[in-house]
Amino acid sequence: MELSKEKWSEGLKKIKPDVKNIFYKGKIDLLLDDSPKLAIVGSRRMTEYGARVIEKWMPVLVNKGVNIVSGFMYGVDQTAHKACLDNGGNTIAVLGWGIDWPVATEDEEMYQRIVEVDSLIVSEYPGKTAPLLWFFPQRNRIVAGIADAVLIVEGSVKSGSMITARLANRFGKKLLAVPGQVTSRVAEGTNGLIRDGKAKAVTCAEDVLKEMGLVPGQLRLEVGRIDDPLVSLLADGERSVDELSRILKMEVSQVLGKLTELSLCGMVSESEGKYRLM
Repeated sequence: MELSKEKWSEGLKKIKPDVKNIFYKGKIDLLLDDSPKLAIVGSRRMTEYGARVIEKWMPVLVNKGVNIVSGFMYGVDQTAHKACLDNGGNTIAVLGWGIDWPVATEDEEMYQRIVEVDSLIVSEYPGKTAPLLWFFPQRNRIVAGIADAVLIVEGSVKSGSMITARLANRFGKKLLAVPGQVTSRVAEGTNGLIRDGKAKAVTCAEDVLKEMGLVPGQLRLEVGRIDDPLVSLLADGERSVDELSRILKMEVSQVLGKLTELSLCGMVSESEGKYRLM
């Protein structure tokens, strides 16, 4: 469907260059209401670190009613969409192609899920307009324009997320960035934004909420209040069973028993032999 210009939000009207049309599928009210909107963008070559940041922060953001905006590409975009939906939130996907252009087979499930759970897909391109290279940086101005703040999770110096960052600054939106490892190529852009004073460094979901003017809500899991040395160790980073056993001076069987309990409670997950807090 096409959104009548009489119904456009102020954010849409202020985007430059002007948006000509808005076509959509799903719940258009998400675009038009005054609910807080956070754009999460970043590298298509997302690292495990980037994925963990999104997955760990998303429950806190969703619990405060933040709607997540992104560009539906693989990597950071789709991870943000999925994490939002998995936590019961609402997401807005801004396409870089026509609203009816058939998405890739591997993206079809995500596309249908967004529509079916009353989230939203939008595009400025009609029908089955095929994607062109310049559509994607054009799409980024809508992502930045409809959001209250933009969070860059990972991005190299020449990535599309740096275009979104420049647009956020131009539109006067809060620009936030997750600090990354100085040896990582996908962190060069985000670290540079922080170094040059163009973005505010954020290291937890509460930082994001504060910058958006939202009071942090009650966390589902407050690690600092759990008097368990094993949990405290995992709060500092992922560990193997052997590492935990050595540091805690506990038998491996005891450590495994506690990890099993924490896993059943949904507090801990395991990947490639290492455990981490959810």
